[in-house]
Amino acid sequence: MVSSSLQRPRIKQLLQLGVGCLISGWMLYLVCKDLDLEALKRNVALMQWWPVVPFTVLFIAHYLIRSLRWRYLLPPLEGETPSIRKLFDALILGNLASFLLPFRLGEFVRPFVLSRWSEYRFASSFVSVVIERFFDLSAVLISFAVIAPRLPDFPVWATAGAYSLGAIAACLLVFLVVAAVLPGPLREIIAHSLKLLPVGVAGHAQRFLFDLIEGAAVIRTFNRIGLILGLTAGVWLTTFLQFYVMLYLFPYQQSMLLAVTVGVFVALAVALPSAPGFVGVFQAGCVAAGALFAYPQEAAVVFSLVIHVLSYLLFIMLGFWVLTVYDLSLFELKRAVEARTEPVSK
Repeated sequence: MVSSSLQRPRIKQLLQLGVGCLISGWMLYLVCKDLDLEALKRNVALMQWWPVVPFTVLFIAHYLIRSLRWRYLLPPLEGETPSIRKLFDALILGNLASFLLPFRLGEFVRPFVLSRWSEYRFASSFVSVVIERFFDLSAVLISFAVIAPRLPDFPVWATAGAYSLGAIAACLLVFLVVAAVLPGPLREIIAHSLKLLPVGVAGHAQRFLFDLIEGAAVIRTFNRIGLILGLTAGVWLTTFLQFYVMLYLFPYQQSMLLAVTVGVFVALAVALPSAPGFVGVFQAGCVAAGALFAYPQEAAVVFSLVIHVLSYLLFIMLGFWVLTVYDLSLFELKRAVEARTEPVSK
């Protein structure tokens, strides 16, 4: 009985991986099925490689800003606070795991290694990652609402949807701020409101929302909230700038609106289940964004592949350097994280 109950999460994981690989394969098929190979060769011949240098600088800056923001999302410690260097290294290892390993283990590798390198517990580190994801989701959805009316030939219903998502994101940010400043009254409001739902659903929703409120307690001051919001803006500005400088690979349109559109579409696409490293969904996000601006499909495919491969190389070089510095193995981390996050059956 115990062994079969332990197998169920593994079967679920394998099913998720299978679905992700199918989605990645289908996305790649849609992206590549109408490609003109001669046009593809012509676009490769037109490429300029100098944008790789500013892209790499922005890539490093992006993760340094993320590291600084993570510091403000973690609860205060009585002992020594982890340095930006350790937070940066943990971020790099998390992304290396997301690019190379299945099941998006990077979301667990990052808090796991931080719990090994500092006095933080895995649980508090992981909650900070969840809170970070909410800020990033809000930034993406608000960016989508801002650019939607400026997109050429964008359907009215899609613009209305973008506005709705932006409103949800704004409400989410308000929720996080209220959770940080007035956690007690917010818990009472949630507990009272959830009485309208079935008991089982209400119980799960209440646990999730109360955990979110507990995690938001670390940002209880307006100064800290302002810093996190400012750093979140910096995180996404550097994201959009990475796409912007890479538009100069080709002698076509190079606008910030196109770069932001690509960044938003890619962020939404990689949220879908996919194969390790977001293969397929990343390319689909780039091509779909480019299509709105009549950007040549062949150039958009090459653009997506260059950015994706370059990101792979940077994560591999930085990630394996971090593994060497700390005398770690990626597969040892994988086994340790799986053991740490595996449900205990009794």
